Amino acid sequence: MNTTKIFACRTLEDEIMTMLPANIDCEFLEYGLHNTPNKLREQLQISIDNSPQYTTLLFGYGLCSNGVVGLKVRNQTMVIPRVHDCISLLLGSRKQYDTEFAKYPATYYLSKGWVKQEGDPLSSFHRCCKKYGEATARYVIGEEYKSYQRIAFVHTIGDCDEEIAYSKKVAEFLNISFVEIQGSLQYFEKLLKGDWDNWFLVIPPGGSLSLFNFM
Repeated sequence: MNTTKIFACRTLEDEIMTMLPANIDCEFLEYGLHNTPNKLREQLQISIDNSPQYTTLLFGYGLCSNGVVGLKVRNQTMVIPRVHDCISLLLGSRKQYDTEFAKYPATYYLSKGWVKQEGDPLSSFHRCCKKYGEATARYVIGEEYKSYQRIAFVHTIGDCDEEIAYSKKVAEFLNISFVEIQGSLQYFEKLLKGDWDNWFLVIPPGGSLSLFNFM
């Protein structure tokens, strides 16, 4: 029986599954939980509590709008990347994210997984149209994304032609520029191989995650 399990957002499923070793089990949670951090925290805690047979729990999450703050473990060790969100994971390091942010802070990032999970402004617009009509949807989405200056598609694995074409449509919809960035699987590799240096938070049994852990 495996003693390690990883919980991750479904937007990262493709990246994680390409390198998931046979001795680690996995559970992917829905992307939509990101929109309500309290629900994300609640669901993750339920998943933790339902996994008492594991000694080590890995997380394919960052701080995620405080969605992981307050998570507790009893008899397991909890390991989570020391990042604000999954963009650092896709780029390969928090340093790379900081470099991109310093040059282009008003960037909306997309990846193969984000497009598949419809976690983008154009998908949000279509959902809003169904609820409130096109005029209201254009106003709401326009206000929500008016500060962004570019869409950046992060390459990680496999053929992404379809997702790139769609991401370009998102940029056209927002009337902003589009770029492609080469990502990296380095963060995922370190997490899954147990190479837990200062890039990670390692919470011992009986511990909990606080906001200060990420500072």
